[in-house]
Formats: sequence, C-alpha cells, structure tokens
Amino acid sequence: MLENLTAATRSESARPVESTPRTPSGGHNPALDGLRALAVLTVFFHHMGLVPGGYLGVDLFLVLSGFLITGLLLAERDREGWISLRAFWARRAFRLLPAFYIFVAAGIPLVLLFKDADDQWQFLRNGLAAVFYVANIQRTLNPPDSGAWFGHVWTLSLEEQFYLVWPIALVAICRNGRLRRCLPEILISLVIIVLIWREVLISTGASNLRIYYAPDTRFDSLLVGCLLAVWRYDSLRGWVSPRHAARATADAILRRVASFSPVALVAIVVLFATGPDLVGRPTWMARGGYLLVAVLAAVAILGADQRRPGWYYRMLSCRPASWVGRISYSLYLWHFPVTGVANDSLVPRYGRVPSAGAALVVSLGLASASYYLVEKPVQRRRPAWVNARGTAPRKGRDTFGSPAAAPRRATTQPLAMSPRPTSAPMTAGGESVPPAGG
Repeated sequence: MLENLTAATRSESARPVESTPRTPSGGHNPALDGLRALAVLTVFFHHMGLVPGGYLGVDLFLVLSGFLITGLLLAERDREGWISLRAFWARRAFRLLPAFYIFVAAGIPLVLLFKDADDQWQFLRNGLAAVFYVANIQRTLNPPDSGAWFGHVWTLSLEEQFYLVWPIALVAICRNGRLRRCLPEILISLVIIVLIWREVLISTGASNLRIYYAPDTRFDSLLVGCLLAVWRYDSLRGWVSPRHAARATADAILRRVASFSPVALVAIVVLFATGPDLVGRPTWMARGGYLLVAVLAAVAILGADQRRPGWYYRMLSCRPASWVGRISYSLYLWHFPVTGVANDSLVPRYGRVPSAGAALVVSLGLASASYYLVEKPVQRRRPAWVNARGTAPRKGRDTFGSPAAAPRRATTQPLAMSPRPTSAPMTAGGESVPPAGG
C-alpha cells in the first residue's frame, strides 16, 4: 500500500504540564521517499514475475503510513491543542482522490472498446468497490474477481479504512490522560490480537489469500507503524520519564535501534527475493511472517528518520530514489494495467526482463504525467482551511482534542538529547504515504 501528510511540519513546543524538551522544526526527508521507491518498485517487479516476495512491499508501505500519520497527528495536537478531523480527511481527499478518479475514468473507454460484456460488468463491480474503498473486502470474498484494472486497489481501501478509523481512535485516547500514557501498550495488545486472530482463522481452514487481503488480518502492519511513531514521539518529548537521565536513556535506545536499520533493510530485501507464494495454504508469512516484516520495516524507517547511519541516509536520499518515491502513488496506480499488458503481450515475444524494462518506462511516464499534471496542481490549489495549522479553532469547528489542551508556542530550539530528529516524523514528499499492494 500503495498515505497527503504535510511535506513540512511546524516545530513543537513544551507542554505546560509535562516536563518536555524542545524540538526542531520538521521537514522533507528524502530518505523516506527512498523507502517508498523501494516498496513500489518491488511491487512492480513482483507483478512482472521477477521478485517472488515482492508483495511484501505492501507491508513496508503500511508501516510507513502508520508511522507518518500517527506522528503528524500527535504533532498537530501538541502544537495546536486539538486534532482537526475535518482538515485531516480533507487532506486525504485532496491528496489521493484526483489522481485515483482519473485512473478509474481512464479505464472506462478502454473497457468499452476492447472488452466483452462479461469484462465490462467485472470492471463495473470492481470500480464501484474501489471508489467506495471496499475493494479489499470484495477481494477477500472473491479473490479471482479483481480484473485487469483494479487488481491492486485493495490496498488503497485498506489505507482509507485506516484513515477513517485510526484518527478517531487516537483523538478519543488523547482525551484521556491515562489512556494516552498507555497508548504503546494498547497498540502492542492490538498487534497481538491480530496475530492470534490470524492463527484462529488458519486453524479453521482459511486460505492464504483470505489472510492476505482481509482488513482484520492486515492491520497489524499499520499498527506497528503507529507504535513506532508513538515510541519515537514520547521518547523525544520526554514522556518516558520526567528525569533527565531516563530521557537520555530513551534517546540512546532510539539511536541504538536506528543503527540496525541497514541490517533490517537487507533482511527485508532478502525476504522480497525469497518470499513464499500467495496461492494455496497459509505459509509461515501468515503465521507471524507479516509481523516480522513489519518490525524489520519499522527499524529501517527509524534509521531513515533519524538519519543514521549517515551513509544509509545518503543512499536512500539519492535523487533517483527520492524522485521515484515522490511519484510512487501515481506509479502504483498505473503500473498494474501496464504490467498486465506487458505480461500478456510482450513477455511471450521478448522475454520477461526486457518486457519489465519497457513496462517500467511506460509506467514511469504515466506516473510522471499524473504527478505533475494532477497531483501537484491540486495540492497547490487546495483551500487554506485544509492545512489548518497554527490557527485558533473557530466557533462550531469540528475539531477534537484534549479538554485541557491549549495551543502551544512554536519553537525552533533543538532537542536537548537529540539534535537531528523532530518530534513529528519528517515527511516523505507529499502529505502521505501512498498505498501499495500485490
């Protein structure tokens, strides 16, 4: 999958109740774009039949989505004293819907001109499921009925369901100080529940595709990203303990874990290359493997966010990777029909590798057109209230937050124990991480 959150976040200030260190302002982190590029290209080559476990690029996207969404929502509450759900959902809509609707509309004349009646009805069914963001549920109930145009949009549905549910849950939790302090434990418990639920379904004979597509068995990757964001945020904001020594220890642990990011990324790449097939009985991936990939992805993301090791950050931040990451949402949208045509028409004539190269060029061209002609112009023209940062709440505004919360002062002073990272994750390109899927 296939996630929109701001390319730059304002700096946070100290809370009046907790003893909180100060943080620098956030900004664009090209290393996170690099991870997005890795995820979407892995999915692309999986659909070309070249990377067996490339469907695991979905998990990297999901963890990154949970991380960025949660971190920036917490930062908004800390900075402004509330979380505007209306503005949040509006940012999602302006970021994701225009390019998606154009993708859907582009398929209509092609299906009408070149497909028979059965394929046209299939396109209609899948199109409606995609537009209403229930494609993952539809594919869970009938995996073969995905079609050549919408076979990958199930991840967009999973992401949108997450965008709908999680901000409301986070607002409710943040309204209660005790629940907020227990948020890491709540997320860990939810991850364990999903893991146990998968085992229950497997014991009752559920198929591997049922485990892979259904929202109730795939939310743990998103939750791992949320957990990473909460842990990072609380560590850098001093919520771990009011004592300076404890804050220093928490920050040291954060940096220590980030130092293992290259190892985690190599392990993910190995799993990309060796992952088991999705068809048939549930594999070891369904029995904890998806959670393992999510944890490895979280470590890889933390290293990119903390910019350590330096060479790891520079590798992920290189211009080609950063550029592919920025257009990854549109690339994800358009690559699926392109790879379908390439597999059907080019591979039998020219072989798989040359066909993949040609399909990649076409996909990048379509994605570039979508990004520069649709995504960016829409983002530039969205109304000011959608950003809703640094302004006082208006009367009757549908905003939510802690009853005791109040707008915070902005500060640009560096965090005492961690000068580089910010309390809100540095964003990757646009406002969200685009979904990806297999």
